[in-house]
Amino acid sequence: MSPLVLYRAELRSSLKAGVSIPRRPGRRLPSNVPFVVDNIWEFTRPDTMPSRRHGVYASPTAALALAGASQGAASRGDYAVCRLELMGKPRLLQIGVRDARFHRDVDAVQAVILRLLRAGSWAEAPLARKLSLAPMFVPGVEREELRQAMAHDALLHEVVLAAAAVVTLWTTPAVPDPEGEVFFELDDGQAYILHPCAGEGPDGHGLA
Repeated sequence: MSPLVLYRAELRSSLKAGVSIPRRPGRRLPSNVPFVVDNIWEFTRPDTMPSRRHGVYASPTAALALAGASQGAASRGDYAVCRLELMGKPRLLQIGVRDARFHRDVDAVQAVILRLLRAGSWAEAPLARKLSLAPMFVPGVEREELRQAMAHDALLHEVVLAAAAVVTLWTTPAVPDPEGEVFFELDDGQAYILHPCAGEGPDGHGLA
């Protein structure tokens, strides 16, 4: 994946061009996938892979970077497309879809969980019993936190392991995907630099 040229769109009003941007503190909650899927992804993440909660997101083309960034309230004209220069060798992964919300795991993980809960008539269970599954759905649960909760509840243990068994996110594609989303995690001493592209075009071609 090293030959990939990475792009990221940033709001012009807050763009920090040409300076080293180090790892930022704190965890990021997902805005495009359910919390339960995010928790299962983090639970299954190999230590050699980047965490999405601490990740910086990028695209293999300028056009995709702009399209992904401008889906909120801001317009496309509010963004500047930049080429990324990585300082060091951060943990990096490219997935096989242009946005994580389209990844097969999103449906697969939820389907497994729903099947197990339906089989146990979980909807009719008292609230106190339902709360034993809450750690799986709470935003931003860490791997060790989930493991500790699983150690005290057999059903939570069963459901989490069943969901984890269908995860494919961390399987590295055999070849780089021409449209696959990329994310990387910076460690101490690593950073990235934003270089605004010259002549930003709608198709991402002819950009510096």
